[in-house]
Amino acid sequence: MFERETVNITSQDGTSVLDTWYYKPLTEPPYPLVVAGPGMTVIKEAGLSTFGEEWASKAGFASLIFDYRGFGSSGGEPRDLVDLEKQYQDYQSVIQWARGRPELFRLDKIVVVGTAVGGLTAARLVLEDPSLAGGIGQSPMLDGYTTLMALPFNPRLVFLAMVDTIMSKLGLSPLFIKAVGHPNEFALLNTKSAYPGFEMMFSQGSIPFSKAPNKIAPRLSFQIMGARPGIRMKEAKGRVLIVSSQDDDMIPIKIAREIAASAPNVVTLVESPGGHFDILKGGQGYETNINAQIEFLRSLL
Repeated sequence: MFERETVNITSQDGTSVLDTWYYKPLTEPPYPLVVAGPGMTVIKEAGLSTFGEEWASKAGFASLIFDYRGFGSSGGEPRDLVDLEKQYQDYQSVIQWARGRPELFRLDKIVVVGTAVGGLTAARLVLEDPSLAGGIGQSPMLDGYTTLMALPFNPRLVFLAMVDTIMSKLGLSPLFIKAVGHPNEFALLNTKSAYPGFEMMFSQGSIPFSKAPNKIAPRLSFQIMGARPGIRMKEAKGRVLIVSSQDDDMIPIKIAREIAASAPNVVTLVESPGGHFDILKGGQGYETNINAQIEFLRSLL
């Protein structure tokens, strides 16, 4: 079993509050800890609560699951701007908050979890923070360049990403486009599974996806292109679990296979059935995913 409360964690720059769910098992502290943020444009209530419950009740891990600045219940402006560097800083803010409370958390047993695009951030953290015990990626993006190169070329998206990047350099407001669309609809994500997958995630929270902002600044494409932590995984000090979907139509599983093969002493790859979103509750790969995570977390104790 578990308990959950909400804590407010101040961002590193002191400008915003990160709204964070604190799950804890019904045992005595200090607890081993999972720190988890959502995927691209997603909020914590869209699919992550189940994981906090399972980590606590089955693995004995507390967790801090937060909304990024500018999203969900967290503060911060501008709203809805996905920025990999700021999201990295938000993870650091939550980890720093936990490390300041050794009476609550085992500082040698902190694990970071990233979902989809969040996998880039989780992998970077494991590489750059050797005191972390490990990391978990759920249908994770680990090599931004290779992932984008596997998708059909979209000249309109590239052009708007260039314009948005120039606008950001000039201090102008972001140029937003639709984040998730149906096939043949202009959006950053428009694979067959994208729109129904986001609908499924948001159905687990209080806001249906039809009411979500569903917008993104295309400058993110260039950030993703330059984010390639996966190719350095053999350098990581902590252990890494990757759970990738066999029929993922956004992040080809062959990328995870190549990364795992390049770092056999660091990375454990588990292949789950179904598509990109099937690692979440209700998906055909959920049991494979959560069972692998519980086994991995227990192995760190």
